[in-house]
Parts: sequence; structure tokens; C-alpha cells
Amino acid sequence: MTPGTKAIVVGAVANLFLSLIKFAGGVFGNSMVLVADAFHSLSDLITDGVVYFSHGVGQLPPDKNHPYGHGRAETIGTTLVGLLIIITGLGVAYEAWETITQSIDKTPGWVAATIAFLSVFIKEGLYHYTRKVGEALKSKSLTANAWHHRTDAISSIAAFIGILGAWNGITIMDPLAGGLVGLMVCKVGYDFSREGFRDLMDTALGEEHTKKIFSILNEIPEVIHFHDLRSRTIGGEILIDVHILVDPEMTVTEGHGVAEVVRRNVIKAFENVQDVLVHVDGELDAEVENLYPLTRNELIEITKPVFENMRGVKSEPEIRTHHIKRKTLLDVFLQIEDHQEMEEIQKQINEVKSRLEAIPKIDKARIFLDLNNEFGKHN
Repeated sequence: MTPGTKAIVVGAVANLFLSLIKFAGGVFGNSMVLVADAFHSLSDLITDGVVYFSHGVGQLPPDKNHPYGHGRAETIGTTLVGLLIIITGLGVAYEAWETITQSIDKTPGWVAATIAFLSVFIKEGLYHYTRKVGEALKSKSLTANAWHHRTDAISSIAAFIGILGAWNGITIMDPLAGGLVGLMVCKVGYDFSREGFRDLMDTALGEEHTKKIFSILNEIPEVIHFHDLRSRTIGGEILIDVHILVDPEMTVTEGHGVAEVVRRNVIKAFENVQDVLVHVDGELDAEVENLYPLTRNELIEITKPVFENMRGVKSEPEIRTHHIKRKTLLDVFLQIEDHQEMEEIQKQINEVKSRLEAIPKIDKARIFLDLNNEFGKHN
């Protein structure tokens, strides 16, 4: 049994035990409030069931159909627990109103007061235990359930105060305390439900975390600019997307290296970042069209005639293409027969450059001599 499952089972057993002794104490101790609190504890078993299911599903590893894991189950569980807490708070407030509008004929005794007092300690202990496990596992549903235990402790405090008041003849203390506790319980439920709905709606990180990411990116010298930073939370885990602008003359491997530095630095800065997707740009997307007129293979095809009829020049040189600011740039690594004079080589280079730049869809050509291969051995 995992620590999270153990915490849920311990809470469920405690809720069942408390519901039984509260009901018995309320009936035999003449306390309407304690009987109502017994049904409150019994309803908590539903919450424990929701948390048990959502936490169990949320801990499953990623699979083919759920590549980002099953963390949304935790988020759904947190939202449902929050809604159940709100319902509990409304129920307590309603019970308080019913008590005010009805006459009380019986006075609770020491048995009811003792059970209510015992419930406070048990529930507060469950709160600390479950919260510690939830924070260690970064489980929002467990943390929400921990706060549910605390609202029950507060409810038991109200019941205890009400019983003491009624015991001493001040019967109005019971419903007033109950109504106040009901509002407090609703506030706790609202906070958890709101957080759950925020995660389900893929709400971005707050300003503080965003500024921290900006600072990390600004510290990497190879990142010229960054934009389109997006983030979302899945079951307590954060996913981040960002576009970075690097030197357009960088190689693919260099750009990938910069992206990996960005990814690792952001992950190191946050405990709960699951992954960072970094898109590398050679120029700002907003300033240029996303698609260029020709692909690399198409450019190679239209440049073939330039080299086919040139004496002493390899017919298929290595070509690298660049698309920068709506312009197409070619880098050509030319192989020339080594027995030629330098003047003749320079003439051939100029001719290749002139022919390439005469092609309408090529804006600029840069010619480099490739001295790594012996031209004659390839003919």
C-alpha cells in the first residue's frame, strides 16, 4: 500500500468510527448537533472514495493513450472534493438555521461534549498526517482531503461549543457557532474548487513564476529573444512551451544544444515542472511568413544546371539553404580540380555565384571551397 493510499484508508476508517460514536453520543447524550455532525462524518466517506479513486488513477504512469500521464484525475478529484466541502458547509449552515427556528426540549450532557471534544483531536491529527503525505507526494487531491479533515475539526469545535452553551442554558450559541463554521467551510471548498477549475481550463502560471522563467531565459547568452511562452498545470505538474530566437547561422545541433540548456535550466528552477518544449527560431515568427516558396530539395533541383556544364567543377556540390527575413540564401561548398591556377578558380567561383543569384528565387549565394575531398577520385 502506497503512502497516499494508506492516508486515504486511515481517514476513511476514522470517519466511519467517528460517525458511529457521534451518532450514539448524540442519541444517548441528547445532542441534535452531534447527531448532525455524525451524518457529516459519514458523508466524508464519499469524499474519501473520490480521493481514493482520483489519487490512484493520477499516480498511473504515462501510456500510449495518455502520454502526459493521468494527472488530470488528481485535478478532477480536487475539484469534486472542493464541491463536496461547499455542500458540507451549506449543510452545516442549514442545520444551524433549523436549530434557531426550532425549540430545543432536551439538554445535552457530558457524553456528547466528550465525544465532540475527542472528534476535534482525531480530525486535527488526520489533517496534519494527510497534509504531510499530500505535500510529499505533490498530490492536490490528498491536500484537499486534508483540509476537509480540518473543516470537520472546526465543525466539531462548533458542536462542542454549542453543546457547552446548551448545557449551561445558552442554547443560541449552538446554532450561531454552527452557522459561522458553515461559512468558513464553504470558503475552504470554494478555494479548492476554484484551483481545480483553473487547472482544468489550462490556466497559465502566475506572474511570479513567469518572471522567474523570463530571468532564466535572459541569462542564456545564445538566446537572442524569446516569445510565445505558454504554461499549464496537469495534476500539480507544470508543462511549459516557449519559442527562442537564436543566431540564424547556427547549425541544427547548435540550436538543439541551446534548446536543451533552456529546458534543463527551467526544470531545475521548479520542483514540479514535468517538461519544457522549446521551439527554436532563426528569426521572429511575427515578422516573416511562416512558409517559404521553395523547399531544400526544390532548390537543389533548380541549381543543378548551374554546375552540370562547368569544366573542372563537381556537378553536385554540397548545398545548405537559409531562409532569413523572407530571403533565400544558399551556401555552396564547391569542389574544383586542384591543378587549376588560383586566378582560374576565382573566376569559376564568381561565375557560379553570378549564375545562382540570377535564379529568381535565390536572393544571395555564398561560395566556399571544399578541400576535404579529392575531386578527381569522384569522377
